[in-house]
Amino acid sequence: MHLTSQQRDHYKEQGFVVIPDLFDAATITLMSEHYMKRRAEGPKPGDSGGTTDHADDPNHQFPRMINMHNWDELTQEWAADTNLLNATQQLLDDTPVLLQTMLYFKPPGARGQALHQDEQYITINPLIGVWVALDTSDEAVGRMVVIPRSHQDSLFRVEAANTAISFTGVQAVKPEDAEELGIDMSPGDALFFDGKVIHGSYMNKTHDRWRRSFICHYKGENSQQFQPVEGTHVSHLKK
Repeated sequence: MHLTSQQRDHYKEQGFVVIPDLFDAATITLMSEHYMKRRAEGPKPGDSGGTTDHADDPNHQFPRMINMHNWDELTQEWAADTNLLNATQQLLDDTPVLLQTMLYFKPPGARGQALHQDEQYITINPLIGVWVALDTSDEAVGRMVVIPRSHQDSLFRVEAANTAISFTGVQAVKPEDAEELGIDMSPGDALFFDGKVIHGSYMNKTHDRWRRSFICHYKGENSQQFQPVEGTHVSHLKK
């Protein structure tokens, strides 16, 4: 896969870019069926249904999976997809190294995740996230939301999030002039975003639609670990 100059420029300037149809329909169907079967098997290492103060959140019945590539061969294959890695390499301008895989189920009625920067969790720069839609993702189901150009600053401070609508309890303090942009996506589309872009999602307000997504994080071979400024990492909120 060869990205256009417009796609590369958009990523550099805005901090994100959507690549349509990164995975074909047959693969997306297989992904959805596969992870639903793996979820039905029972708990997996690192499962997270979010904060426990809202016991009725459907995320508790379908908790997020993490690092499935450590125990699932199909995840290893999808995270090493040629098109995905080629696009990642062009945006990173470096050889991508897989750091993390995740599967978010987000059933009907489930909470979203408060807006944050991935480098507020993973202290490696540069970092890139790849968010692949397994279902139609629009406002009703709690699509991905980004703040364009927020990657141009350093990490923002963290604060407590509203856990009535977020399954995590931490969020980034948004800049005063921030304008959120919702990203509508079709199954198979992939959102590539810089590790410093503020992003997240709101609740799935539907009664019958899911918003499942396959997510990978990569660093470059030349990426560096860094020490976050006090108050800018999710662990700092507990202090």
